[in-house]
Amino acid sequence: MSRVSLRSLFIAVAVVVAGFQLVAVTLAAVPPNRYSDAAAPRTSYLMPYFTQNWRLFAPSPVAEDREVLFQGSYLAADGSVKKTAWVDWTAVELDLVHHRLVGGRAGYVTNKLYGPLGQAYRGLGTAERETADGTPQRTPPRWAQLRADLRAGGASPTRVGTFLLYEQATARLATDVLLSRWPERPFTAVRYRLRSAPVVPYEARSGTSAERAAARPVATTRDSGWRRPTPGTAAERRTVAAFDRRHR
Repeated sequence: MSRVSLRSLFIAVAVVVAGFQLVAVTLAAVPPNRYSDAAAPRTSYLMPYFTQNWRLFAPSPVAEDREVLFQGSYLAADGSVKKTAWVDWTAVELDLVHHRLVGGRAGYVTNKLYGPLGQAYRGLGTAERETADGTPQRTPPRWAQLRADLRAGGASPTRVGTFLLYEQATARLATDVLLSRWPERPFTAVRYRLRSAPVVPYEARSGTSAERAAARPVATTRDSGWRRPTPGTAAERRTVAAFDRRHR
């Protein structure tokens, strides 16, 4: 094959890949509808870490602080089930952003997870949400069983699949974070909390610290159901532990 033909082939492949990526990002970013649901099997490679976040722009610019916290359940020496304190992993990540001129992508994981976690949860029906929220602390179901339980009421397989994709990714990060804090504890379950604190209204921003705090709207939270601990690889756990030591 001539050099010109190879170059043309390379350009054609690059154009096709770029076009597919553009269409995939567009379909993944639009509100859920029958077209985005139909395309979900082709765009799933974007999730959970390569989705797009448009909240810097109108009509919905950033107007709240968002946090993802993790909590673990473990067996105490007397056989009782206890909970750890909540670990604010967003605060740990933000330490990287606050103390470096150019932060790394590691400082944005929970920010990328927050919106899709809520969107995937809202995509479930009322019965499926109750199932997802009602998993037991001592013996949370395996992922295959949770999928079957969510599908039992006839829920959309695409929406259930998207929900579980983000739940598993978050449970994996939560497990690694909790093991970095308490490596010897026999964890039985993990869960996350989404916390949203609206910013101080513009007209109150010139007040004192106490006045600004009083004017700030009350934060809202949502706790997930308990999920089975899902540790990452040994290398991933070491990376999370090292990051935690440097930035907490």
